Order: sequence, then C-alpha cells, then structure tokens
Amino acid sequence: MDAIDRTIIGELISDARISVTDLAARVHLSVSATSDRLRRLTGSGLVRRFTIDIEPSAAGRPIEAVIDLRLPPDVDLAHLEERLADLESIVNAAHMTGSFDMQLRVATADIAELDELLTTLKDELGAVETNTRLVLRTVNGFPRPAALR
Repeated sequence: MDAIDRTIIGELISDARISVTDLAARVHLSVSATSDRLRRLTGSGLVRRFTIDIEPSAAGRPIEAVIDLRLPPDVDLAHLEERLADLESIVNAAHMTGSFDMQLRVATADIAELDELLTTLKDELGAVETNTRLVLRTVNGFPRPAALR
C-alpha cells in the first residue's frame, strides 16, 4: 500500500458513495487507474465493504450500551455467534481477553428492550455474568477505521 492507496481510503472513509470519477480527480489519477486500485484494495481484503453510519437515535434506538459477557467454559461459540447475529439490537460483538469473554455494543429502543436483551443473554444464551454500561455520548469522529501505515 502506498500513499495514493492511503489517500483513496481516506476519501472513502469520508464519503463511501464518492464516484470513481470524483475519486480519481481527488487522487490525481485516471478513472481506469483508480478503478484498478479500488479492485486491488477490495480484492486483497483491506477494504472489506462500503457501508453507511446510522445514527441509532434517528433509527428509533436511542439507548446505547456496552455489555460485557462472561461465558461458561463449555459454551458452543459457533451457536452463540449465530444467535447473537439474529439479535437486531446488537451493533457489534467481539471476543475479548481479560475478566470477560465478549463485549457487545448494542442500541435499543428503550430500557425495557435492553432489559429483555440482558435476560436473553443470560437465560437463553447462557451468559454467566454481564456488566452493562450506558453510553452517554459518542465522541465526534468515532468510530473510525484502523490506522493505516
């Protein structure tokens, strides 16, 4: 990856809907060369997808929280991950090191829905312990992609 690739990625971070023509103009390359670079960046797996950033409260989910899960040693992770993917209030899920095994980022319509989710995590998915923290506000500019070298 060179400086032009990093510039292309920076432009896509700012606007994933930018046309290839406009992107080419911004990085001072031909449309064909820019298209080739985009294909290479996506083909290599560096750029995984082009997506949008939805404001949870505007989507009817103003309650955001981070939930840490402690799981039993014999948990079926494949089954757990499939079930988590089915729960629409879960925005992100990651396996963690430390005293908890997983961390979930969630967005719910209200506290009652959050409470129902916690019950599901414990009673249906087998979480041994949860630790829930409400998000007061998200810092402007985050989340952002991993830094590029």
